[in-house]
Amino acid sequence: MATGPRPYKIWNHDRSLKKSVTASNLEELIAKGKEKLGIPASEYVRVALDEDGTEVDEEDYFTFLPFNSTVILLMEGQTWRPEGSEHGTDEPDFMTSDGRQVSDRVRMLTTGLNKDMSRLITFSNEDLQELTEMKAQDLAQMLLDTEEYAKAVQEACRRFLDERQQTSEAMELLCLYHKARECSPYVNDEGEGNKRQKFSQT
Repeated sequence: MATGPRPYKIWNHDRSLKKSVTASNLEELIAKGKEKLGIPASEYVRVALDEDGTEVDEEDYFTFLPFNSTVILLMEGQTWRPEGSEHGTDEPDFMTSDGRQVSDRVRMLTTGLNKDMSRLITFSNEDLQELTEMKAQDLAQMLLDTEEYAKAVQEACRRFLDERQQTSEAMELLCLYHKARECSPYVNDEGEGNKRQKFSQT
């Protein structure tokens, strides 16, 4: 579905240069971003959300980004880092209550949720599943909130997973039904039979 241009803010990889652009699609954002940040047009870049490092590599996902979203363009070999880490301030690793280190991915997800809880609907099924499998007390510490709040977030994750599963199953059934109708020799015959019955009654 075609959309009009929307405003975005773009950083270079170390957040030393920030520009504003308007773009209607992901390809246009990348092209304009390269030009404004002085990146060669032939250079391959990845687009990541500034707040949590989520990579934006699909047009469908791009269309759901809010107006004035801030993204970072990353060239080959460059990686997203939390804001402030460019100056060598290492963030301590977070350990769970049973002594395991939390993955960078989970840290990025919870950082994004701390800034905007509505981002939950954009998480992949794998991300949602990982959050539901965490201990509530560990998730609460990462969300800087109570354990009850963490449990509510996990319940929301489960609901989204269930809804997506139901939608997926419904689509599969529709596809099977459509294929069955295409392959059935009786579909057109039934239509012709109904027509003949109507004519015979007149």
